[in-house]
Amino acid sequence: MDEYSEDIFDEKKIKKAINKGKRKSFITIVFVSIIVFVLLTIANFAISAYFSQKAFKQWDAYVRLSTPNGYISETVDSRGILGGMSHYKISKDMKIKSIVIEQKQYQFGLNPSVLISRGAGSSIGVTGEDWQLSYKENGWREMLFFHPEVDYKKYKNDEELIESMDGEKIYEVALSFDQPYKPSELPTLQLPEMTWFWLNTYSNTQLNTFKQEAKEYDWSATFIRENEALGFSIRNSYPSASDWAYEYEEFLELLNTSASSEHQKTYNTMKNIGIDDVEILGVIVYGTKDEIVEIMKDPTIKASSLGGITENY
Repeated sequence: MDEYSEDIFDEKKIKKAINKGKRKSFITIVFVSIIVFVLLTIANFAISAYFSQKAFKQWDAYVRLSTPNGYISETVDSRGILGGMSHYKISKDMKIKSIVIEQKQYQFGLNPSVLISRGAGSSIGVTGEDWQLSYKENGWREMLFFHPEVDYKKYKNDEELIESMDGEKIYEVALSFDQPYKPSELPTLQLPEMTWFWLNTYSNTQLNTFKQEAKEYDWSATFIRENEALGFSIRNSYPSASDWAYEYEEFLELLNTSASSEHQKTYNTMKNIGIDDVEILGVIVYGTKDEIVEIMKDPTIKASSLGGITENY
């Protein structure tokens, strides 16, 4: 074989070796890419799941505090890279059954999805001729509370409205007391089996603001909305000391967990107050028309506000 043929042979071998090396490198790159993709996908899923669960606990606590007897009944996550968005339903325990009242969203993770939110519900009474009520998505009215240490120009009283309604339905009514009561000093009302207790969680600054607003603003807009009232339920007509202690500890834990910074501030104040010294400002009761009206006639009831209504079955 002459020198020219050997050069050609060597050149073919070199090209073959180069092509083989390229294929090997390509296969290696593809294999490594697949491994990296799988690892990143698993890591993204784990991180998103962690933040999703953390956000759920925070927002469920927020809902339980801002919606009396409310809770998140269903969530559907939309996950992206290291985060996402959760669509959730808020249900309310109406003593005999739970009902979905609203649907909302929250973001979670290191890279949450863009959240575009549009208002839901409506309000009436914006002219000052009637109470400035707000409504939930399902049409229920948001309840109003009146702090017993604030001198309001006018107090809401829905007794006549409730008396005119169907007596067999279950009504949700917020009742504001004439003065703060400690658990051991509560009026001897025949409360329903499930009652939500409104606690005095307001600072002196907040209370002074309420007083100033009641003095300067129109009566139709001076009150405390239900999402600004904090408390907890007890499913016992005659709650024991252990019932109070247990529910109060759960209440403090919700405050400490909630996504709201205002709830965290309230926790820092309330954690140093024992249940025996907590003040009760009012209640939310559930029952038929006759049951509710009987409670409303008690002289310790300063105001009443109708909320949800559901069938008694």
